[in-house]
Amino acid sequence: MKTKIIKPFMIVLTFIFVSCTTNPDSTDIASLAESWVASSYESKDAALNMVTENMSDDGYNIGARYIGFGFNFNADAMETDGMVVTNVIQGGPASSVLQLGDKFLSVNDVLVTQESVDDGSLSFRGTPGVPVSAVIERDGEEISITVERGIVEPTYSKAQIIQNISNADADNWGENSLGYEIREVVADASKGVVYVKTWDKFLDDVSGREAEALTLTRFEFDQNGKVLTVGNMTESELVLRQTGWSITR
Repeated sequence: MKTKIIKPFMIVLTFIFVSCTTNPDSTDIASLAESWVASSYESKDAALNMVTENMSDDGYNIGARYIGFGFNFNADAMETDGMVVTNVIQGGPASSVLQLGDKFLSVNDVLVTQESVDDGSLSFRGTPGVPVSAVIERDGEEISITVERGIVEPTYSKAQIIQNISNADADNWGENSLGYEIREVVADASKGVVYVKTWDKFLDDVSGREAEALTLTRFEFDQNGKVLTVGNMTESELVLRQTGWSITR
């Protein structure tokens, strides 16, 4: 599983509602949501400051569901440090097996290298219910593990979002971006919810091809006008087809 950071803290959406005793002003939360999205394209510092200053301490990012193990690693440190586990997703298939700091050495007898990560030859993703063997290094000792692929439903705390952004390379931030437009902002003050529709164009770093997509970002705000949840719905299949992939069984 490769963690590729294109647009930080913008991930596929699950609908969650939390009751508020009072509701923030529509104009204020709409403006903040729009600024939040814009900051993700601007720079690492802008994105980091936005989350630090405007997300509730108990706020979280709603991640995209997928089939796999359920862990994260720092892709930017892959060449120097290897695939080192930085987060184990609670309740995921590997949550009782992996620990922070575990380093993957091989997956189904395929060595973990930058090349095998980039070309998708590792077997983290695939059909659910299938056991996958791997070798990890923990405290200097090689350990064989087996994880049965399953549905992963990740959420990320404010602290984890901040760490994720902090680990990113500021010099390469947005290097693949070819432009974006915020096309619509809709706010519902009675529920403290804002939707932001964004178009962007970017260069895919695997195929080298240009692609464009629409993203619908949903924000939920608490009674103090702080971001409580944030998540995205994106045109993932459209992007794959633009970059030369076909969808098969």
